[in-house]
Amino acid sequence: MSKYILKRVLLIIPTFIGISLITYMMIRLAPGDYTTLRAGLQGELKAGAIGKEIYEQERKLYGLDRPIIVGYFDWFKKLVVLDFGVSRKDGRPVSGRIAEALPITLALNIISMIIMYIISIPMGIVSALKKDTAFDRITSLALFILYSLPSFWIGLLLLLFLSGGEFLNLFPLGGLVSDWAENLPFFGRVLNVAWHLVLPVATLTYGSFAFLSRYTRANMLEVINQQYITTARAKGLTEKRVIFVHAFKNSLVPLVTLMATLLPGLLGGSVIVESIFSVPGMGMLAFEAILARDIPVIMAITSISAALTLMGILLADILYSIVDPRIRLEAKV
Repeated sequence: MSKYILKRVLLIIPTFIGISLITYMMIRLAPGDYTTLRAGLQGELKAGAIGKEIYEQERKLYGLDRPIIVGYFDWFKKLVVLDFGVSRKDGRPVSGRIAEALPITLALNIISMIIMYIISIPMGIVSALKKDTAFDRITSLALFILYSLPSFWIGLLLLLFLSGGEFLNLFPLGGLVSDWAENLPFFGRVLNVAWHLVLPVATLTYGSFAFLSRYTRANMLEVINQQYITTARAKGLTEKRVIFVHAFKNSLVPLVTLMATLLPGLLGGSVIVESIFSVPGMGMLAFEAILARDIPVIMAITSISAALTLMGILLADILYSIVDPRIRLEAKV
């Protein structure tokens, strides 16, 4: 296994370079420039208050006056020592901005993922065992209705009905903590943050129930119809042991593949949910950086996402051999 991991790590390096290079080229070749956009918004270009010399100085400061390939390698040399540069928007270190947004996005997505798996996987197993029954059909209909509802619409409805609109006033409109929470004890502040996260987590979670539940159901149906499951039942094993020891364990291989995509998703954030509920997470940070052509921030976020995606795929390959011992990562000579 060690040789396989080493080979995959060596393949990750050129793959990562290719992803980051394409991203950098797309940003540099995109129309518009932050210096021009900012000056235009302030009316300075029209008034002539900003000269060509100042414009060129800022481009030189961020390496935008150099060829794309040269600018990319300058950025990559800094990345090797974990220097993400300085944001063009506010002059702050990019690592500091990410450090502020990352815990918020992690909290939202981890809570959402735990709730999603706790509910969806048992529901999928029960639906597979009760195939074509009233329970299976009703849950399928309800889940697919939820899956078809757009998240922005659900988020706005939750705000309208539960956040002081014309109906109930149970949750805050947005943000992460109330202004008066500074005077609360530690556990009081924790409860206040949890109170603010209820609606964003609900908006993030509901749409995933149908996908993961149906995915688990399909895998279980494929496994429980195998001959070894019939043999296990013929041996007199209890139904619980047949399902959870033999069937469910072998249905985990496709789920492991699905879990490989969760690692970058944890850090990617959701632009829609974070915008609706005014959550300053990674999704909102990436969206604002794209609008502002903030190259250091964009490159930092895409690089982290690319690295986590590649590591997630490697982790999934390793988990295959753990879940199913019949899978070998290296061919026998």
